[in-house]
Amino acid sequence: MAQARRRPVLPALVALLCSACSGESSAPHLARGNVLVNNGKREEAVAEYAAAARLSPKSEAARERLGDTLYDLGRKDEALAAYRDAARVDPGAVTARIGSARILAEKGDLAEARKELSAALERAPTNLYARLSRGNLAARAKDPKAALEDYATAVHLKSDNVAALTHYGLALLEDGQIDAAELTVERLVKLAPDSPTGWYGRARIAAARGDGRAAGAALAETEKRILPDARANLREQGVPDAALEARAQEEARIARNRLRDEPAFARLAADPAFRAAAGSGPQKQ
Repeated sequence: MAQARRRPVLPALVALLCSACSGESSAPHLARGNVLVNNGKREEAVAEYAAAARLSPKSEAARERLGDTLYDLGRKDEALAAYRDAARVDPGAVTARIGSARILAEKGDLAEARKELSAALERAPTNLYARLSRGNLAARAKDPKAALEDYATAVHLKSDNVAALTHYGLALLEDGQIDAAELTVERLVKLAPDSPTGWYGRARIAAARGDGRAAGAALAETEKRILPDARANLREQGVPDAALEARAQEEARIARNRLRDEPAFARLAADPAFRAAAGSGPQKQ
């Protein structure tokens, strides 16, 4: 048996000696940054993460956390620079790619945002968040076939994911595959009966078939679930109880307004069967 190849000692020794000479490492700065973020002191955390990045030229983690914190502070150009620096030092930094894509999408640069997510998916093809995000950007860019493909892959990756099933069902409906969309939506309703998304899907499918009564009934069920769903989501995010109800009411208001603006239901507004089943219908606020 051939002897195992011995790794050169000198480069590692030089790096170790340099680290010792500096008397400082990035780990304490990362740790302090994390504590500061947890205590709401993001401006101070930025300084710690920046120091960690300076001390660790090849650490993507420090740069990703710097980008996250800058983004939370609304300093999006600086956040984008930090995320891109993380991807520079580690092309496999998936979180950095996703962060860059989020900012680019908010700036309206959908093409570049999709490129960032494609790069992330090359490294992590099973990353569900990146897959759904790229599908959403494809839909915004009026590329429904690409969106449908990403949503289908997302459902294949995780067949019980509510967001994946929701996007896939609606994409199938937009593609004219009403029967396939209905099968997907029924899976969604069975999986998460308390979520408004499955009932919304039912309403859209009934509207596509011109069944005003069924569309109105499903829409009424959707609206009943909006506020409880908003509360549950915010609670999962750790929103304090003191702020939760006001946030939930605001998110529910926005969701109801979106229902009110949905063209599929606007076409049924004059249908007595739809109006009766939907009750007063979602009122814009």
